[in-house]
Parts: sequence; C-alpha cells; structure tokens
Amino acid sequence: MVVAAKKIPVRKCVLTGKIGDKTGLIRCVMGPDGLTPDVAEKLPGRGIWLSCDRKLIEKAISDGKLIKSVARSLKAHVAKGDVHPSFGALCESIMRRRCLDRLGLEQAAGNLITGFDKIKAAIKKESGTSAILLCAHDSGEDGRKKIQTAVGYDIPAGLIFTREELSKALGRDNVVHVLLFKSGGTKSLVGDLARLEGLMH
Repeated sequence: MVVAAKKIPVRKCVLTGKIGDKTGLIRCVMGPDGLTPDVAEKLPGRGIWLSCDRKLIEKAISDGKLIKSVARSLKAHVAKGDVHPSFGALCESIMRRRCLDRLGLEQAAGNLITGFDKIKAAIKKESGTSAILLCAHDSGEDGRKKIQTAVGYDIPAGLIFTREELSKALGRDNVVHVLLFKSGGTKSLVGDLARLEGLMH
C-alpha cells in the first residue's frame, strides 16, 4: 500500500509576498482592538500572515505599508488606528509568553532539566536525547562556555530569556541553564523560539 505524503500547508507573508510553510511566520487577525497576533492560530476570523521580522514589521507600520497590505489581503477597510504603533513589540511579548508557558509544560512532562551539575549528569545517562540548551542571557560568559562544552557544540543554544524569566516560568529559584530533551513539545518550542528571535528588537 502506498501512503500519500502528508501535505504541508503553505502561507504567504502579506508584506514580502513570499510563500512557504508556516516556519518563520506569525498569524494575525483583525479583532475588536485592531490587528492582533494569533500565535496559537486559534482566533476566529480570516487570518493574515507576517514574517517574524521585527525590522520589517516596524518599517511597514511607519510607512503605512502594513495597513495597505492588511486591507488588500482582507479586502476590507483598515483604519490607521487598527494597527498600533507598538504592534511589533506586542508580537514579541505574546510570543515570549507562549515560549515561557511551553517551558513550564515541558517541565511538567519531565522533558527538561536545570542546573549545571544535573545537566552534566543527565548528558552521560541520556546521550543523544538533548534537543536544545537555554542559558540566561544575563548569566556569566564563562559559565555558558563551560555548560556548552559539557553538552556539546552540536546542541543548539539560546540566549533569549533572563534568569528571572526562566525562574518564574519553571517555578524555581535562580534558573540559569535549562536543557530540553527531544519531544513533540520541544520541537514546537524550538520553532517558536526561532520566531521569537526574529521578533526581538
């Protein structure tokens, strides 16, 4: 029996016109409060897609291209007030919250470990299961080099969150290093982290 290949849905960025899968794009909808990021892709209404590029978004806001592109895509009138000047910051904030919430879920599922010594011990026991290393961007450079060396440079590392953000997300004190193991949730998180990085100022 021949199994048909699963079709990957493609989307088009209303600003660049580029068509591809959803990687690197964020869905937005026009709601009561204007253009709203829909990172979970669950809000009702016809969505438009934007590249996760903060500079691109902010330039399009300042020169009016975003309003025109959204109006053309939705085939509706879009007022200037429907796109807030800080829309780019809003996209980043919502995506950041989504990623931190996902960290909490992965912890509950037993898919991550924190702490330099615990991570080193886990690597020896569970070789080949690591997916990504997160280090607080306000941590010491020497400590980051040591943990990266211990984990291996083939494991991607992210410097996106502060130790305060990591600590709050995981309900622990002074979280500096987080190692995530391979899982469906971690795979989604890695994709969202890439989108977040593009949305950061």
